[in-house]
Amino acid sequence: MSRRCNRLRPHPLPVAIALAGAVSTAPLWAGDLPEVSVEEAQWPLSVSHAAKGTDVDAADSAEALKTLPGAAANRNGGLTALVQYRGLSGDRINLSIDGASVVTGGPNAMDSPLSYIPASLLQKLAVNRGPASVSKGQETYGGHIEAGSSRGEFGEGSDLELNARLHTNYTSHNEGSHSSLQVTGANQNHKLGISTSFDHADNSEFGDGDLNATAYERRRHDVFYGYARGDTQANFRVGKNNTAEAGTPALPMDISAIDSDLASFNVSTRLGDLKLHWSSSYSHVFHAMDNFGQRPQPMMGPRETLASGQQTAHRLQLSLPLENGELRFGLDRSESRHDADVYNPMMAMFRIENFNDAERNIDGLFAEWQQQSGHWSWELGARINRVEMDAAEVSAFMGMGQMGMMNMTMMTNMAGMLATAFNGADRSETYNNRDLVFKLGYRIDPQLSLNASLSSKQRAPSYQERYLWLPMQATGGLADGHTYIGNLDLDSETADEINLGIDLRTDSGYASLQVFYRDVEDYIQGTPYAASGNMMIDNAVGMFANMMGGGNPPLQYNNVDAELYGGELSYGVNISDQWSVSGQLSYVRGKRADVSDDLYRIAPLNHRLSLNYHQDQWRVQLINELYGEQDKVSTYNSEAETGGYGLVHLRLRYDVNESLQLRAGVDNLADKSYQDHLAGYNRVMGNEDVAVGERMYGTGRSVNLGLTYHW
Repeated sequence: MSRRCNRLRPHPLPVAIALAGAVSTAPLWAGDLPEVSVEEAQWPLSVSHAAKGTDVDAADSAEALKTLPGAAANRNGGLTALVQYRGLSGDRINLSIDGASVVTGGPNAMDSPLSYIPASLLQKLAVNRGPASVSKGQETYGGHIEAGSSRGEFGEGSDLELNARLHTNYTSHNEGSHSSLQVTGANQNHKLGISTSFDHADNSEFGDGDLNATAYERRRHDVFYGYARGDTQANFRVGKNNTAEAGTPALPMDISAIDSDLASFNVSTRLGDLKLHWSSSYSHVFHAMDNFGQRPQPMMGPRETLASGQQTAHRLQLSLPLENGELRFGLDRSESRHDADVYNPMMAMFRIENFNDAERNIDGLFAEWQQQSGHWSWELGARINRVEMDAAEVSAFMGMGQMGMMNMTMMTNMAGMLATAFNGADRSETYNNRDLVFKLGYRIDPQLSLNASLSSKQRAPSYQERYLWLPMQATGGLADGHTYIGNLDLDSETADEINLGIDLRTDSGYASLQVFYRDVEDYIQGTPYAASGNMMIDNAVGMFANMMGGGNPPLQYNNVDAELYGGELSYGVNISDQWSVSGQLSYVRGKRADVSDDLYRIAPLNHRLSLNYHQDQWRVQLINELYGEQDKVSTYNSEAETGGYGLVHLRLRYDVNESLQLRAGVDNLADKSYQDHLAGYNRVMGNEDVAVGERMYGTGRSVNLGLTYHW
């Protein structure tokens, strides 16, 4: 494996203009047909709430989640945001892109799943409210999110039609430019296209200073083909996602390079009354990161990590239509493997095998029945997942003799003891998990409906939670500053959830209220490391934790009990033919059920209100975001409280004609300095505006400009 990757060269796309409008909660009946739709969807009764707007004023598609009730983003960098839904995030959220799963290459999720679909190419982002159906994915107890990119459309006849879309944005707070170009040739049976995008930004600014190590550069290229005839449709896509230097100030290292190869194929057809759907996907990621290229080198010395991730996934679903319903059944398999090695560029012999051939394979089998009868509708689903995990032996060599204040020989010996203990343990494990889902809906009248759902779902541990043998911060993006050590004896998490909802829709407005309670048995969380009884092993854990965790005590992954509860209200009212108001209110509480403590990194109470104006070719929005203080914080994670704040944004859009759209706007009009509770803590030394260990600030006032042109 190469120790270095070539840096990206400038992209030829024009990047002079940029976007204004972040995705808004425009009402469904306003006649707005945007480029990007952000949707909440729930079954039964076809009840749905949608938030739509023209685009996202950032490179990262995860920004769109902020406009959805219950959803948020844990941000560790400009391109590194983990999806949070109803208080859960990371591997607990099931996410698919264009119907395919995507593996993250690094052990700290720097290449978070949504970073593989640039916002300028995003067409759809759908979040299933409440428990996800068992047919949606293998492990979905934290929710399921479907992201889709633009793939063009089939033509109307046999003649070839050529279409293109140019989209370009500019954001002033980081001198960011985000551009994409898509060209498609299609007729009624065939569709062939290419798309390319380029994102670049300097360090961001906030009201009182600079946010160091927040610059980024990324490009994405895809070739896609579609075939449609009668009841048969097939799609094939190959892509390459390359990220050059990209800062992640909330993590110990920054991205120096990410090189990802992606491919997916799916086909749907009909055999008599039986509908068949097959999909396959492949992803391979090479990921390089370091702690010296974009930030001052820490006292511990330079470190570079080279990591890789690979995944293949297959899924077969058969659907049998019933009278007023449908029966679905199918099977799926995913195979993933991860490796990560840590180096010291100044010492040729320094090497730590952080993860070596860590495997996580899942075989799933599911069945699902949906039915409607009069005013009632229901869904019943069951799934079995067999999760097989294993990892190869590890080793560490950190040099010999003295180096500064460190005795390298002693460090090598202590790391060797931990490696020997890990290698001598039984690292293979098989988890036999099950998911059960029941949904029930009742339509009182055409305007008012009630719905309820019950679910019991399980998730096996991640490879980090089992196989992190040396105290490190390779924790899937937790970004709490603690070092963690894995646990080979972890049980699967079991989440039991109840969800209740009421939906009202009239000609003049809508309101949708959802409340939930989720009890999680064997929730996996870091707890204070308990002495093993082997003094040498315990001393080694303490020494490495102190060296790599800045003095914070080490944590070990363990099974605990937790509960989460809360709800979301979304609403909209037409004031006149031109004016409307829409908004959403979200609250979630997460806490330990076995001890008196709160869960880590939970979004605070928040409300988003939008005043919308629509007249002929003009769209104007004035948006107010309010976030409450968050004083329900995790003691074990040394989490700091945050205060409340409010922001105001302005969005303008002018449709020149059917081909050209112009956008402008200002985010954070008052240039307010604020700290988002879901932002991590600064790990970059040398910033006079944000101290090390201080929570990162949100960006300041930003002028946004953009256009989209179709031809």
